[in-house]
Amino acid sequence: MTMSSASIAITPFARQHRQAVDDLLFNSYQVHTHMDWFDPIDWLDRFPQLTRLAWHGDELAGVLGVSAPFNGASWLRIAAVHDDAPPQTTLTALWDDLIPQLSDQSAQSVSLLMGRNWIKRFLLALDFRFVEDVVTMQRTNGHLPPPEDSTYRIRVAGQGDLHRMAAIDSMAFKPPWQMTLAEIRQAQRTAEFCTVAELDQQIVGFQISTLYRDGAHLARLAVDPAYQRQGIGSRLVQDILRRFMRHQLMSITVNTQASNLRSQRLYHQFGFSRNGYDLPVWSFQLPR
Repeated sequence: MTMSSASIAITPFARQHRQAVDDLLFNSYQVHTHMDWFDPIDWLDRFPQLTRLAWHGDELAGVLGVSAPFNGASWLRIAAVHDDAPPQTTLTALWDDLIPQLSDQSAQSVSLLMGRNWIKRFLLALDFRFVEDVVTMQRTNGHLPPPEDSTYRIRVAGQGDLHRMAAIDSMAFKPPWQMTLAEIRQAQRTAEFCTVAELDQQIVGFQISTLYRDGAHLARLAVDPAYQRQGIGSRLVQDILRRFMRHQLMSITVNTQASNLRSQRLYHQFGFSRNGYDLPVWSFQLPR
């Protein structure tokens, strides 16, 4: 496939393109997909508005999908280029077509969690810049510190808790790390364990965890800022670790930002340490 920018046609994603995109993601080496609760194709079916396709004749040369801005922040969720297409030409054409719509929707930033390095040099050309690393911490032993006395009740989360969980998440995190209600709902639906901490029948914190192969992953931990520094996060972590241990799961991972030293100290208390698997976060700032 030999092409110039003039030979590339950009179109919005439509449902009839689903199979072509699925094939591109499966067959191409140059693929980036956001790591979270949604399968890429399922995400496209539900949130197609900010996805563009690059065509060379009738052949799909590339795809770029960005989440709708949430409190001004978007994520670059899907980027893929056909192995025979020129990556920079294709990605630039897709990106240039998306920028006006992002501006119209008041996006302030687009971030990317880089799982594979192929895209790095192309991000630089698109004016993305490195922000920080997301670090991975892991524990592999069964020891737990003794539980502290607590007035907080831990219980399994239900559908009726999701709005409160989403509100806590938006208070506990800053953009771009906040989860939308749709993401919270999808996480609760697909998680192995989703629990909340209650005080006087009011939810004050929650955690969401998943299983993978022979281990587990603590995917989300959030506490209402009005109740932080009262041991709620520790109580949620201890409870989920005990649930894991009852299932004979000893290898447990968690991610947090390199700059979030407070979070890292909490996990250190429970035997977590960095395992060297860091993921760079890159970001593009839209002009205001």
